[in-house]
Amino acid sequence: MAWMIGRGAQFGFSAAVIALILSAAVSYRNIREIAINEALVSHTHQVLDQVQSAFSGVKDAETGQRGFMITGLPAYLDPYNQASEAIHRDLDELTRLTIDNPLQQQQLVALRAAIDTRLNTLQEGIKATETGGVDAGREFVLEGKGRAQMVEIRKQMGAFVDEERKLLAIRSEVAQTTYRTANVTLWVTTGVGLIMVLSAFYFATRDAAQRARMTEQLEQRVADRTRELNKLNEALRISNRELEQFASVASHDLQEPLRKIEAFGDRLKTRHAAQLDDSGKDFLERVLSSATRMRSLINDLLSFSRVTTRGQTPEPVDLAKTAREVVSDLEGRVQQVGGRVEVGNLPTIDADPLQMRQLLQNLIGNALKFNQPDVPPVVRVAAEVVERPNREPLCRLTVADNGIGFEEIYLDRIFNVFQRLHGRNEYEGTGMGLAISRRIVERHGGTITAESAPGKGATFIVTLPLNQTKELSDAEIR
Repeated sequence: MAWMIGRGAQFGFSAAVIALILSAAVSYRNIREIAINEALVSHTHQVLDQVQSAFSGVKDAETGQRGFMITGLPAYLDPYNQASEAIHRDLDELTRLTIDNPLQQQQLVALRAAIDTRLNTLQEGIKATETGGVDAGREFVLEGKGRAQMVEIRKQMGAFVDEERKLLAIRSEVAQTTYRTANVTLWVTTGVGLIMVLSAFYFATRDAAQRARMTEQLEQRVADRTRELNKLNEALRISNRELEQFASVASHDLQEPLRKIEAFGDRLKTRHAAQLDDSGKDFLERVLSSATRMRSLINDLLSFSRVTTRGQTPEPVDLAKTAREVVSDLEGRVQQVGGRVEVGNLPTIDADPLQMRQLLQNLIGNALKFNQPDVPPVVRVAAEVVERPNREPLCRLTVADNGIGFEEIYLDRIFNVFQRLHGRNEYEGTGMGLAISRRIVERHGGTITAESAPGKGATFIVTLPLNQTKELSDAEIR
């Protein structure tokens, strides 16, 4: 009997598992179809909104032109100029949105031609008013070109919109059918699965208590973990909020008294230096030096906090061009230390252009700064594309120098905030450059490390995705 009960439970649960797998597979397929249909419906609405935006732009351009031709005031051309630019952006976006629809692409060509004709006529009216005055503009309007052109635009736009509305009706009907099919399938598969589970439950009663205890323990663990995650998420939200508040304070409240210290210190130095003895002058210089260092710290902290809060969306960035621009900006420092910077063949990657410039400036600037006494610094910037099977390629960027180097046991430390391996009297700086660099690299989904030895220079290695497949994410706040 026990053996029969065991086989019955195995059969029941196996059947239930198969039913659930089938249910999950069918549900997954239905969900995918629903998502695809919703995306198509949303896409059609987007096309309709875009074409309406283009038509509104034509009317705005026409309104601005009429205002100018009636009054002769150039201020009325602002709406015309703005609308003209917006119209072409809307038409380009429509071309992109309908790239998979040859009929709509063909109709869009005719619509664009009609709109261009209308815009050219509007421009002719403006030129007539500019050369012949308001009366000439009025005569141009009386020729009646505008009405016929707007009729043609409405005709072409109506054909385009009608086709999109047909697609919308078809896609909406498909979406509703998919919803109904998914609903029926869900009830059927759920019913079958429920019957299998109930039949198996009869043979598995003796194990119910144990499974209940295990389930309770698992739920407790999930609840505990959920509470921990909620606490961590809340702490992260608080940390982000405090970081933003700090950035605001640092950019306003902290810098205001600092400006006053510098201003009054400069006045004291220029107007009353003769009244101060050597000790007083020394104290004053220390105050001004400390104020300057404080401003550098504030600016570096702002740069660190704004890596994620004010980052730009990724776009193609020519690293070679960016590196040459950075070297040009650092030309004064290069000449001061008698060094040189060699920039090799660097690829173009998808990245935040300003942050790539900041990254290269930090790394090249550090390489020039930490040079050996009486040894002209030589900085080499190179890169290679690393191909990976079945994965996106990477850009491996290196910045190598012949400077003082460092012990690699301090490798983790140098990328932390305010971490310095040398005193301020030896080398200037706030200790924020590499921390900012790491934050930039991590925001781009990359890594940064270094290889070095005392007296033998250092090589900083940055690995970045060649192509960004999604929006840049906030770097983890450490």
